[in-house]
Amino acid sequence: MQTTLGQQSSTGTYLDRTTGLTWAAADNGASATASQAARYCRTLTLGGFTDWRLPDIEELRGLFGGTADSNGRHVAGPIRVTGWAWSSTPGQQPGEQWAFDFGDGGRASAVTGDSGLNRALCVRGEAQKRAAQTR
Repeated sequence: MQTTLGQQSSTGTYLDRTTGLTWAAADNGASATASQAARYCRTLTLGGFTDWRLPDIEELRGLFGGTADSNGRHVAGPIRVTGWAWSSTPGQQPGEQWAFDFGDGGRASAVTGDSGLNRALCVRGEAQKRAAQTR
């Protein structure tokens, strides 16, 4: 299926042609702490790939947009999001990481041990290529 931004695959992934990032087509669907979310992505096998990771807060912000889904979430691509999404970006205080809300585009510095509405939305791609080029 083609969209204006990319292509959804039958493998459960979504390629964002604007950024070159490949996203899981759905978050993990359950509450998770930051470490559980990171572990979920690190151990995910999807679309034949095993190099999944938590996105940084700016990568998540780049997915915000479009018409709200039935749950009021705005995701610029065919990705199912069921809550806030953890990022890999350290938060404002030690022991915190940024989480992103696709409802209003806001973000919060959340305690890493909190699960609440936070989920794991996994990504692979470009940021890893940039890191490899700087080695």
